[in-house]
Amino acid sequence: VGLWFVNHCMNFPPDRMFAVNVLYQFTILSMMVSFTQVPYSAAIIAHERMSIYAYFEILNVTLKLVIVYLLLLSETDRLILYAALQLAVSVLMAFIYRIYCLRQFPECHFTTERDSGTVRNMLKFAGLDLYGNICAVAKNQGQPVILNMFFGVVANAGASIALIITGAISGFTTTIMQAFRPQIIKQYSAGHLEQCETAARRSAQFTILAYSAIAIPVVIWAPSILYLWLGQIPNFSVEFIRIIVLSSLFNIIINVNNACIHATGNIKNISFISGTAYLLCPILSFIWMLNKGPIVSGYIIDTLMLFVIANLGFFFIKKQIPNFGIASYLVSIYKTLITIGTSLVIVLFVMQLLHFGPLSLKIEATTILQILSQIFISTIVSLLVLMVLAWTIALKKDERGWICGLIRSRFQKFQRNSTDIENSSKKGQKTL
Repeated sequence: VGLWFVNHCMNFPPDRMFAVNVLYQFTILSMMVSFTQVPYSAAIIAHERMSIYAYFEILNVTLKLVIVYLLLLSETDRLILYAALQLAVSVLMAFIYRIYCLRQFPECHFTTERDSGTVRNMLKFAGLDLYGNICAVAKNQGQPVILNMFFGVVANAGASIALIITGAISGFTTTIMQAFRPQIIKQYSAGHLEQCETAARRSAQFTILAYSAIAIPVVIWAPSILYLWLGQIPNFSVEFIRIIVLSSLFNIIINVNNACIHATGNIKNISFISGTAYLLCPILSFIWMLNKGPIVSGYIIDTLMLFVIANLGFFFIKKQIPNFGIASYLVSIYKTLITIGTSLVIVLFVMQLLHFGPLSLKIEATTILQILSQIFISTIVSLLVLMVLAWTIALKKDERGWICGLIRSRFQKFQRNSTDIENSSKKGQKTL
């Protein structure tokens, strides 16, 4: 069905249809490889080997950077080469994950033992979660398809560039969420609801703040960043970037809420309701664009739906975990969002006072050095403002104490390491 849809319903230049079909097949193979990798990634996260997970992801990103460099050197069809190299990286990373997990975790080995009860519970959980996941895929992949049907490949290019930039920002914060998720589930399973709520609150706050530290400068300087990167500003890409950055904030909240709900094992209601909301996104986008809606209408609908789903998550957490401190959790999240909005307003005001930035200058009229210096200054201002407001408004007293204790322990560890190195050096000198 997908192959028929690509060849008969989407808009591509006729001379590129062969490359499109090759890309389609390579993408299917990459997806199949990613399916088989899920248990191994989950094992690393469940064991909280976050440093290993980070190293593997750094390797993954580095290999993709190598792909970009190889594309510059190649004289063959770059779209086909890109798809083939992406598949090669997927296969290589799958082998690396498998080798590590097979050596470190006994449960990752194949076995002939049967545990019908566990299998039944897993299939029930996966089946309930499947509807929501399929609908989420329909939302994520449906919007580019609808864009292509109404506006062609130019709109797809603008949206793809926006997704690459926002994906890079989100990837920066993924590890924070992955580090907290096992703790949320473990604390709930142990019956420590107060610690579970604390882990969820910190996960949401720290992930949102880390995301915003990069997102605020990107939102402000989107035209300049695109100009420095591509030498031009693709049509509609700035609008796409700013809307998708906002929707990604709600995605962070949804992911934390889902971790709490998944910990209970009762995901039937949230999967059905949130999945249906996801499925409505491309349907409503299609209807709006049929009625001459704007090119960004699909992503506006996505953002509104994600806001609704995030708030539904709070309701289901309270319903399924009655003793969960939902009021404190809600206040912390919305104080963090207010902090981010206030930081953005202050940074924009400072930029106006300094008389620079894409709000007051034509990008083409400035030099690259001017653009870089302005981005650097505004990023520093943004970080300082965000840190001050987060410390005074968003974070509670126990969060501030936790951060101070973490910094203190790291500093003491650094001092001990320095002392050990110095003592080893003195012993070596005496021996000589």
